[in-house]
Amino acid sequence: MKNMFLILSIFFMTTRCSEEETKQQENLIYGNWKLTSFVNQSTNNTLVESDFSDSNQITINFKYNKSFAGSTIRNSFLGNYSTEMNKNKLNFTNLSTTKVNETEWGNLFYNSLNMGYNQQDTNWEFTYEIQNNTLKIYYDNQEYMTFEKL
Repeated sequence: MKNMFLILSIFFMTTRCSEEETKQQENLIYGNWKLTSFVNQSTNNTLVESDFSDSNQITINFKYNKSFAGSTIRNSFLGNYSTEMNKNKLNFTNLSTTKVNETEWGNLFYNSLNMGYNQQDTNWEFTYEIQNNTLKIYYDNQEYMTFEKL
């Protein structure tokens, strides 16, 4: 009986720790982020705002209620999201946007988002990672957008 109690105690402590780690990791995505670059690891190519003559600031705000909203200088977007921490998955369960007279930098952003669209599930699926206030959203195995926390 003592052994059973010990085993159950260890199990619950381990489960609780991993749940807390997941919550801490999940909390990292909340807040305002600014797009800083597009990276292609296979070609070692990085594009930044200054590479475009008509670049503009692009921001996204991930909220606690699992919604997000963002903007380019000319357009805005919003929707809902979910995360799967153990798989580093970020899903946009819906995405609404205006896209009028967008800049090249803005078009690159929207085109990158569209690469994550899954027609079968009708949502946008990405992998992501967060380190040192930097968010990387992968829209391809070797390509990602980099965001800095504001």
